[in-house]
Parts: sequence; C-alpha cells; structure tokens
Amino acid sequence: MENKFIYLDNAATTKPCAEAVNAFLNTVENFGNPSSLYGIGLAAEKLINLSAASISSMMGVDRRDIYFTSGGTEANNTAVFGTAYGHIKLGKRVITSKIEHPSVLECFKRLEREGFDVKYIGTDSGGVLNIDELDDALTEDTTLVSVMHVNNETGVIQPVDKIKQLMRKKAPRALLHCDCVQSFCKLPVEPKKWGADLISISAHKIHGFKGTGALYIKQSANIKPLLFGGEQQREFRPGTENVGGISAFGAAAEAYKYDEEKMRAQRSAFADALAEKTNGSVQINGSGEYNSGSVLNISFEGIKAEILLHALEAKGIYVSTGSACSSHDPSPSHVLQAMNVEKRRIEGAIRISFSEALSESDFEYAADTIAAEAAKIKKYM
Repeated sequence: MENKFIYLDNAATTKPCAEAVNAFLNTVENFGNPSSLYGIGLAAEKLINLSAASISSMMGVDRRDIYFTSGGTEANNTAVFGTAYGHIKLGKRVITSKIEHPSVLECFKRLEREGFDVKYIGTDSGGVLNIDELDDALTEDTTLVSVMHVNNETGVIQPVDKIKQLMRKKAPRALLHCDCVQSFCKLPVEPKKWGADLISISAHKIHGFKGTGALYIKQSANIKPLLFGGEQQREFRPGTENVGGISAFGAAAEAYKYDEEKMRAQRSAFADALAEKTNGSVQINGSGEYNSGSVLNISFEGIKAEILLHALEAKGIYVSTGSACSSHDPSPSHVLQAMNVEKRRIEGAIRISFSEALSESDFEYAADTIAAEAAKIKKYM
C-alpha cells in the first residue's frame, strides 16, 4: 500500500511554494549586501523593495511602512514593546486578549512585571472577544490594544473594526496592533479600513520560508525601535536584511491563492464527516460563523490528544494539539481555557489546519482514519 502523506498542520507552517523557492535561488546570484553601493548590492536592494511593494499593495499601505523582521515573533515583540515604551508618558495601561499567541502574551506579562497596568480581555464560548469587557477596560491613559485577527488554534476571526470604533471613543490616543500571521493572504488585511496602526505577518504561514516576517507601522505611530546599530530599514530595524527570505516572502504572497468560501465549505464538510463517522462524539471548539475556514479545532472526549496525534502520524496524517510554539508545554491550551472549554475536552483536542493543495480523497482518507484511530484509543483508555 502506498505510504500516505496528508499534512493538516498548515497553521504551524507550510511547504514552500515553487515561486518562493525560485525567488530565493535568484538571490544566490544576487548575493550582494543590499547596503552596498555597487551593482550586485543595488540588485539585492531592488529585490527587497519589490517584495515590500508586493506585500504593501496587498494591504493597501505605503511600501515605506513595511519593516522586515526575523518572523512573526519579532514583529509582535516590536509592536508591543515599541508602543508601550514609546508612549509611556501618555499612560501605562495596555490591553490584550487572553487568547493571543505566546509571542504577544509573554510581552504583556513582561510589561506587567515592569509595572504596566495590563488588562487581559476574555472571550465568549465561541472564542470571540468580549466587546463589553474591552469597553470597560479602555481608558484615556490606554496606549495599546493588541488583538489578533485570526486565532491560531481555532481560526476564529476577531472583530478588529469594532475594537477600533471603541478605541476612538474611549482611548483615542491608543494604538491598535493586530497579529495577522494567520490571516494575511487568506482574508483581507486592511489596516486603513480597520484603523490598525500595527500589523504583524509571517512568510512561512503562506508557503514562504521560516525566519522572515514583517511589521506594518503607520507613519504616525511613533514607536521605539528594539534594535540598534545600523541604518538599514530607515534605522528602525537595523541589521543586514535576509534578502533570500524577503524575496521569497514577496513571491509567496503574490502566488498565494486562497478561496475563503471554498475553505469554509471544506472545513464544514470535514467537521460533518467526522461527526458522522464518530456518531457525533466529536465537539468543535470555536465559532463556525466567525471562522477563517483554515482551522478546525475538535475534541474527542475520553482520549489524550497526544496519543491520537502519534497514531495519526503512523498513518501518514499530520495534525497538532495546538500552537506549534507551545507544543512542548504540558499545560492545557490557554485559548481553550479562556473559552471555558471543559478540561476533558481540552485534553482530547486536536487542531486541523488546511491548505488549498488537499484533494477530496485526502479529506476522505483523513476523516476515516481520524475517526478509526480515535475509536481505537478510546477503547483502551
């Protein structure tokens, strides 16, 4: 029997596309330092500018407002710390949600230890931010609100436009940061429409390479840099640029094809198939109404998710138990805890994240195998 390889962990990382690989290989010839003034240096600088132009056009912003980073984590850290430290004279209240990626939450915990007034906003049972709770937390001395656009564990979309509307009324000087690592190229990311001041994105979630990300910074944001020592990227993010990764990032963004309606339909169909094959014993975690379609978080009660993960790997199916950045953390998912999901459901929760490359036969095999393996494990638990 042919060995199967069905990759269902695209929220963790994606396979680099041909366009990204070719763009990267092109930089082997254009290997110059982009800060150099001679020909091969200028050629490398041009590649960076082309990628910045591609990425900025997709968000409807100025190319000069895009700053390349080493990934989503650096982009998130820069947005949070840069705002908190840069606006400290205006106030020390900073706000985030309880379901953020660790690269945001850990920054806020650090700020809390440093004496900042940190507020963590909860969600409803579907994983959507509690707007009333945010309304109560906003004050005139609030300087930052950081809320992700699409949650990395559940795929739930957060109401960033409503958040900014509240901010304009109650905290007009505060900046809005959105972690769009899971939504860039999959859903419209529109900082001007939302009123977002800072947007974080990452290459390896859209078939680019690991080690490259970007931060959009609105020109009026006035945040502090975290790195020093060079004139690159207008002295805000110094250091010789990763030309290969950046060039591949732009190519991947231009090549990325995502049919939102199709992905939501596939997610729904896959969930229905699992429910049918398990006689309704699976439970979906996260709102289906407000979902990007790229992620399905489901619980199998009576089993341990890690055991199911390895059983599926043996069958050629790759899923996860949550955020890849927290995969070695034995504590329960902070996202599902914030949604008040029962402990036994959290213990049996897996995350399935889709890509456009999956076929109908892949979905059928995966659904059959997940249901069968879950039933086997439950029998012996």
